Amino acid sequence: MITITMLMIPPLLPEIPLTGEPRAPGLATSKIERERLSKKLQLYFTLRKNRVPGMRANTLPVRGRGVPGKPRAPGAPIVAGFYVTWDDNSLDALLQHADDLDWVVCECAWLGANGSGLRMRIDRRVAVTIASAVPDLKLRPQIFIMVSNFDSATKRWDPVGLRHLLADTASRELALKQLTDSVSYYGMGGVTIDFEEEPQELTEPIARFVAELRRRLAPMGKLVTQAASVNDSDHQLTRFAEVNDYLFLMLYDEHFGKTGDPGPIASQQWFVERMKHMLRFVPAQKAIPIVGAYGYDWNDGDSTTNGQQLTFQEIMSAVRKADKKVLHFDSVTLNPYATWTDRDSTDHLAWYLDAITAYNQTVAAQALGTAGMGIWRMGSEDPAIWRVLGKAGIDSSAALLSVIPPGYDAEMEGSGEILDLFASPDSGSRTVRIDPKTRLVVDEVIHKVGTPYIVNRYGSNDPHLIALTFDDGPDGKWTPMILDTLKSRGVSATFFLIGENAERHIPLMRRILNEGHLIGNHTFSHPNLAFTGDKRTKLELDATERLFEAVLGRRTAFFRPPYFGDAEPTTLDELVPAQIAKERGYLIIGLHIDAEDWQSPGVQTIIDTVMAQRTRGNVVLLHDGGGDRSQTLAALGPLIDSLRAVGDTVVPLSELIGLTRDQAMPGLPPRNRLARAGELLGWGTLSLVQWLLYWIFFLAIFLGFARLVFMTVLAIAQHVKNHQNRDAPITFAPSVSVIVPAYNEEKVILRTIETLIAQEYPGELEVVVVDDGSPDGTYEVARAAYGDHPTVRVYRKPNGGKASALNYGLEYATGDIVICLDADTLFAPDTVAELVEPLHDPKVGAVAGNAKVGNRINLVTRWQAIEYVTSQNLDRRAFSLLNCITVVPGAVGAWRKSLVQKAGGFSEDTLAEDQDLTLSIRRRGFSIAYADEAIGYTEAPDTLGGLAKQRFRWSFGTLQCLWKHRRTFFHPRYGLLGFVALPNVLLFQIIYPFLSPIADLMFVLSLWSAWAIREAHGATYALTSVEQVLTYYAVFLIVDWLASILAFTLEPDEDKWLTWLIFLQRFAYRQVMYWVVVRSVMAALRGRVVGWGKLERKATVELETATSRS
Repeated sequence: MITITMLMIPPLLPEIPLTGEPRAPGLATSKIERERLSKKLQLYFTLRKNRVPGMRANTLPVRGRGVPGKPRAPGAPIVAGFYVTWDDNSLDALLQHADDLDWVVCECAWLGANGSGLRMRIDRRVAVTIASAVPDLKLRPQIFIMVSNFDSATKRWDPVGLRHLLADTASRELALKQLTDSVSYYGMGGVTIDFEEEPQELTEPIARFVAELRRRLAPMGKLVTQAASVNDSDHQLTRFAEVNDYLFLMLYDEHFGKTGDPGPIASQQWFVERMKHMLRFVPAQKAIPIVGAYGYDWNDGDSTTNGQQLTFQEIMSAVRKADKKVLHFDSVTLNPYATWTDRDSTDHLAWYLDAITAYNQTVAAQALGTAGMGIWRMGSEDPAIWRVLGKAGIDSSAALLSVIPPGYDAEMEGSGEILDLFASPDSGSRTVRIDPKTRLVVDEVIHKVGTPYIVNRYGSNDPHLIALTFDDGPDGKWTPMILDTLKSRGVSATFFLIGENAERHIPLMRRILNEGHLIGNHTFSHPNLAFTGDKRTKLELDATERLFEAVLGRRTAFFRPPYFGDAEPTTLDELVPAQIAKERGYLIIGLHIDAEDWQSPGVQTIIDTVMAQRTRGNVVLLHDGGGDRSQTLAALGPLIDSLRAVGDTVVPLSELIGLTRDQAMPGLPPRNRLARAGELLGWGTLSLVQWLLYWIFFLAIFLGFARLVFMTVLAIAQHVKNHQNRDAPITFAPSVSVIVPAYNEEKVILRTIETLIAQEYPGELEVVVVDDGSPDGTYEVARAAYGDHPTVRVYRKPNGGKASALNYGLEYATGDIVICLDADTLFAPDTVAELVEPLHDPKVGAVAGNAKVGNRINLVTRWQAIEYVTSQNLDRRAFSLLNCITVVPGAVGAWRKSLVQKAGGFSEDTLAEDQDLTLSIRRRGFSIAYADEAIGYTEAPDTLGGLAKQRFRWSFGTLQCLWKHRRTFFHPRYGLLGFVALPNVLLFQIIYPFLSPIADLMFVLSLWSAWAIREAHGATYALTSVEQVLTYYAVFLIVDWLASILAFTLEPDEDKWLTWLIFLQRFAYRQVMYWVVVRSVMAALRGRVVGWGKLERKATVELETATSRS
């Protein structure tokens, strides 16, 4: 309770005195200054499995318009967004605004080498993101494959490769097939062709290619569209319009950055004039104008940056950071521009397109009756446009554009690897003036520039200081050896520990601290925080921190999120957890040097990888947990030596920002010591419970496995011994009385009597039927049919229970041997003879027969048939060899009448009168035999409810017998009965069912944990213990199945196909049995009295089927 309470209160982390400004390389836009240092692991690990990522509601912008995601009405404008794979912001924009789009045009196909077919790269993140943002399949935008002739290697359009593709029949056919197959396989909406800077002579080949593609896609209901430039000729526009379903009109780049003079990107008048001209050759109902969403920066600085393309956010960021800046809106062109001066005196002029220009241009396009509008490109736009744009086009007032939402991209200040989340998103504002006649915005004044997440990066200015960090430990095998290596080199490192690993290795965690290393928080269970909720993120951080405080008496201010693929969080899904960590006082530790040892690339490769990256930063990422770290261990010593050889010094992480170890991990204040003691008690209790559950699981498997092997071996030995003289004739034939107690057995009593009088028994045989006051017609039916039969006697008595009815029949029985059976049981013709034969030995006091389920009509009864063969009868075989059978079944069993009378008859103080009498006779020194050929077919419950009712009575009776005969336990006088048989009943029929649900729960939880970890993190992070659990459980199931097959083999006439139901039986049927045992124990503790517990008889046992199995 203390631990849970403490987890509800966030820990107060130490104040970290970060001094000085972030280490910055100078003013530059966030996109330019960042270098992607490694792949985005959090997206790779999750989206490679096609999982739908979680979406944080608090990251979505507030909208001021109507219901999002409404379906597009017939004739409504098409809203298309162009998605690019090379900008994370495109994915963020798609996640937030997918419900506003009808089409998503995704660049995922380029010309192959020299125009030989296409190079396809379907970005599955697009479909997954759309599914997350728009759960309703009917409302999701369609995805189009965009085919481009842009060459990313040369950064130019490739007309030569395009010419080859169109001219070469094989290449052209391959490209057509690739597109058709991809559209069909991925369920795309169609294809968009984007062939630019194409020579005029390729117009007709392009048109034929598009026409053929359209012919192939049309039967599937798919569309073909094409992007048309303002530079395309009138003939090209006409021809392309003829062969496409729709044509995108690229109405931007009035002034082009790299090759043009500064000027508006798409002035309103130019946009309208060019659109009108293109609409002379392209039908308006086929035309979809594209509005631009970017700008160009012209400056007097470096020629490499002059005229470069910037996003709206990058321009706003540059303006916000500059000391001298002015934001303008040109009233003639209706395009905005900005001017600013950098700290190095570089002057900038940037014309750009924003939500105002997109609004004005869309209004103009709608007025001309075009089919819709498109945005080039998702992620670079002014996010305010989505406040007025949706599936119906412009559907809200331009006044809503006064709010400027923060951009998608986080801004990084500095170049170190120790990160501090400096600012959270804050919207900007502007005033807009609308012309009431034209509905156009004719002026805007930006009062405040929106602020995105801002992350300050700190680090050392000394490139020769290197901090080694280890993630995912502690590991009981690898961490101690890594610590030994660090100690031998005199090096301190930082270990980012997973809480659940640290909880299992508390002494190891203390050793890390005691040997001078730093410890950081790496969450408690290593989830991907990009796809967990805020509450889970907080709990992951707090649980780990509380563990550190409880065990170490210190706090840590260092946190590294799992799967931190580079030195900074950049996407919303990364930034929200980072903000939570910031609110708790953590510094986020990034990295610029990734050894990639988690891939086990080889010892020398690990060393070479680090040495090749060492000039990039100061922090090295290694791993001491999460898998086989033998290569990391082998590389560590030589790596340290190599770093020192080039003049580097390995230092603690805290030294990079001028902190001592005690400042980075201060001790708890005195007032927290009592709380720490409580936390230690809480964590100790949790660890103990976890340890107990773990070992209960293995104990349950071990006991079950050992018993299974033991019983199987004994059963085989018994079978061999018992069948050595099977051909010998049966000569022992004393007088026999068969007692049939009956209560509400009207449906089955006659068939039972029929099988008894048909017995092939050479001696005297009488049938004594005792009706125990049945309210139905049991007595009347039996009396009418067999009242005059010479060997059948039918009696009636007041209701008193089954034992009472048996004792009543015993008084009237005249035979030396008494056979008892339930009124729903059918005997095979030779059952009586087989039951009596073992009694020729005067030391045998009773004989247990072979009970089988005779009504195998559904899954429930078939499961019981398996249980009778593999459990009850197998046990009797084994225990008969040890002379310690504990129960002669009431359905088919024989007794010496004299012994029964000496024992006082059938006891009426337990529900298991057959087991009680068996134990009484066994305690008198007589043995119990097993006659496996004496077969009785009983009617088993055919519903789970009926089964539970029956087994509750059995289990309750077993508990009564164990208590009644408790002095037999471990008494030398009773031999194996007291030392083996009864302890077996107690352990495996009473105690084991209490342990087994825990074992099954652990197994299910282990499976779920392994699946979740593998899905999110890959197989490397699935804990070894989980693999052991799965292995042991699988071995147990296989051995159990093989033993069951053997049990069926010992029953030569059994249906062997039932063995295939064993696996399902173990997981479903067994749970009912567990519940019954627990319920019976609770009833026994309450002193509850249980009666007959009668089941409804349905007369479903077929004698023909029964005898065919005998």
